[in-house]
Amino acid sequence: MRASILSVLSLSLTGCVAFTTSGTEETVLFSPTLETPVENAQAVLKPHNDLPLAIEFACPNRLGTLMTSYVIPLPPVLPAGYVFEPVSYLRVRMPEGAEDILARTRILTQAGNAIPLSAARQFRRSAGSDGSVETTYALDKECAAFNGGVLEVAGFSYNNKSYPASQARLQFDSKITADVGWWPPSLFNGGQPLHGVIDTPSTSGH
Repeated sequence: MRASILSVLSLSLTGCVAFTTSGTEETVLFSPTLETPVENAQAVLKPHNDLPLAIEFACPNRLGTLMTSYVIPLPPVLPAGYVFEPVSYLRVRMPEGAEDILARTRILTQAGNAIPLSAARQFRRSAGSDGSVETTYALDKECAAFNGGVLEVAGFSYNNKSYPASQARLQFDSKITADVGWWPPSLFNGGQPLHGVIDTPSTSGH
């Protein structure tokens, strides 16, 4: 597979090259039950309407196959050969001063493992102009590992108001993607790859 990658890089340096790739675009959605259709599940969980608390997953896209050729794109059939790190990300946005919510937030996987956010690795943290704080956690599992699990937010108090515990089912969804581009970048489409999602049956396992 390393030979495939090296040959692709060598060809791309010669100029007037078309490159095509295919892979998967993954996400973890929130739903009341696993029977909820994926198209009705939520990409962003907002447990309490009157509190700016929002939770969402970020899944790295995965490259599966690729191909380079002179000018005319060919179907991507060469294995990419990359070894993907088992990682996914969870972004939590909340009011500044309400971060004790995180100490009582955890993910329960279908296999029975508990992942408290208090023990997760902080990947990024930023403050918004609206007084909110967004913290991104790196989770040492692929997004697919969370399918069928549960996100739990325990009850808490903020600004002299009590908020009840909440939970949401996790559904993994994956779609096949395809991209076409050219080198030099200005050859076609203004240098922008042509990106598409192939409509395939959901791989969420329900």
